[in-house]
Amino acid sequence: MYYVTSPLGCILWSALLIWIFFKLKLYYVVFAVILFAIFYNIFSQIKSGIKQQKINQERNFEPQMGEISKICPACGNDVRRSTSICPHCGYNFD
Repeated sequence: MYYVTSPLGCILWSALLIWIFFKLKLYYVVFAVILFAIFYNIFSQIKSGIKQQKINQERNFEPQMGEISKICPACGNDVRRSTSICPHCGYNFD
């Protein structure tokens, strides 16, 4: 079932909601939500950058002298001994 509304009714309801919005000073709430969204976006970008940096460090792993590593049977790359999944090909060591 579809309802047909008149443009005048939409304008009146919009005007009423805008008046209530400013009368109750809800613009502070909107401002707070916008600030939260901006900071959350910045935080998630920083978090994903750190995660990508850790992934790159695992992929570019070079064992030092005396450090024990294992070789992936699927791709043949050196990986850390504590790794359960190869960062290069995704082979599961378990």
